Amino acid sequence: MEVFLREKMSHMENPSLATYAKPSEVRLRATAKAKSIEEAEAMLSPVVEEVVSLLGDVVYGVDVDGLENACVKLLKERGWTMATAESCTAGIISKRVTDIPGSSRVFEMGAATYSSNKKSDMLGVSEKIIQRYGAVSPEAAAAMAVGARRLAGSTLAVSTTGIAGPGGGTPLKPVGLVYIALADRQ
Repeated sequence: MEVFLREKMSHMENPSLATYAKPSEVRLRATAKAKSIEEAEAMLSPVVEEVVSLLGDVVYGVDVDGLENACVKLLKERGWTMATAESCTAGIISKRVTDIPGSSRVFEMGAATYSSNKKSDMLGVSEKIIQRYGAVSPEAAAAMAVGARRLAGSTLAVSTTGIAGPGGGTPLKPVGLVYIALADRQ
């Protein structure tokens, strides 16, 4: 993405665009040097519009502090709640969401279920799914999200399952493989 943006925006000097890669997201910063805030904002507006147009639906916000902030804000605005079921992420999604002030209005529960037994016992993941596809599979991720949503009674639930490493990988399921699922009431 950075190379793509640099090529598309290479003609820019003022305003300028910088990319910042973080562990879970890439942030872009547009900067303009001008005599007034109004003039700088006028210079930045077409740049922001062009970037949003180029990147499409991967842009989750402008002038937001991070993905979790954007999610909590949207959940509050819509009156929705969420839950998590995390395997390879060990609760980090829950932590990032609950670090946001006011998140208790939208966050119902988080479950860190590493063992297949707990995925079945707590979340209702069918043992048939685990036996047929494995605990690290799109099917298991989907069942985990559905189970977390039902257990919490939330509007939405997100789940993660994967091979975090350093061991445990196979040629078919290498270290670093992660499945993410989102469940709603349907």
